[in-house]
Amino acid sequence: MARIFINGISAKSGGGRSILRNFLGALDVPASGHEFLVVVPQDSGYEAFARPGLELIPIARAERKPFLLRFSQFDLPRMLRQRHCDLLFNLSDVPSPTELPQVFLFDWAYAAFPDSPAWKMDGLKGQLVRRVKLQLFARNAPYIDVLVAQSEALRARLVDLYRLGETAVVPNAVSLENLAAGEGFDFALGDGFKLLCLSLYYGHKNLEVLLPVARLIRERQLEVKIVTTIAPEQHPWAAKLLKAVRDEGLDEVLIALGAVPMAQVPSLYAQCDALLLPTLLESFSGTYVEAMFHSCPILTSDLAFARGVCQDSAYYFDPLNPQDIVARIEELLADPEESARRVERGREVLAQLPGWPQVVAAFLAIFDQVLAEHSRSS
Repeated sequence: MARIFINGISAKSGGGRSILRNFLGALDVPASGHEFLVVVPQDSGYEAFARPGLELIPIARAERKPFLLRFSQFDLPRMLRQRHCDLLFNLSDVPSPTELPQVFLFDWAYAAFPDSPAWKMDGLKGQLVRRVKLQLFARNAPYIDVLVAQSEALRARLVDLYRLGETAVVPNAVSLENLAAGEGFDFALGDGFKLLCLSLYYGHKNLEVLLPVARLIRERQLEVKIVTTIAPEQHPWAAKLLKAVRDEGLDEVLIALGAVPMAQVPSLYAQCDALLLPTLLESFSGTYVEAMFHSCPILTSDLAFARGVCQDSAYYFDPLNPQDIVARIEELLADPEESARRVERGREVLAQLPGWPQVVAAFLAIFDQVLAEHSRSS
């Protein structure tokens, strides 16, 4: 039996939280033959996953980026020694400089696309923090025994960019159990064709482009609304964007609901007609899969990460070109039969994705392989 340490300190929100929660939920600890210690952010709802053979270690201040960097570079290696662990499964943005065998799940898309315009979609402080993280990523990459990417295209790109040893591909899985039911709620969105932009505010989501898109929708008198889930408290730039919407009188075109509880998300999909996601950077977006599950047409960025998930089921646009975005909206509206064909294609793509039990089994196989190789070499 090995003691496997899972670093989930940064899994407080977004995709990282979804991955860790689903992994822990699908993990059959007795069948694995291992013992697990899991670092998680304090007060983040992970308590229910504790059970015999799986110890949770809650850490405060996990939302502070400087603390996260210090933890991964200094505190974590010391904790691994003190806890007499045999393998690190690292879900952090940056590898840890530890001599312990390390399986690293890559989920920080900035490191795969260092030239993306998303790097500029934040203040100078944010850009500086990311540049430091990028340097640490490159410096610590040789400490990784196996880097796991979520697609072959992403794996190949990382191999070209960094000094990596062994790599593997484990496609992401999205838990769909919570999407089928949920809490009924009337969002009172009114009439018209409603485009759902389901995202909190992050710079790389490129939500500022929605303002000129809304202007064009109004100028062309399209019966279209964009429904967003951003709120002023999510980011100073979110507050600035929403103020501009109010100042220009675009409230009826660009609707801001604020954050929507997960239980109400199925109801929100049911009240909207298509998904609009102009993001500049992702490693894998579960939002695409959610839209497929809800038979929702997808309009999104013509970038490799989006095509890797959606394949030929989506309408693609230049995310930096409002005119092109509106052209794709008009294309969708003009041909309902083609829209229905792409929705059906999305259901086919969805059916090909693995479930979480298969994903967990793939990771456990990698853990066992690394542990066996380390045992032979020591």
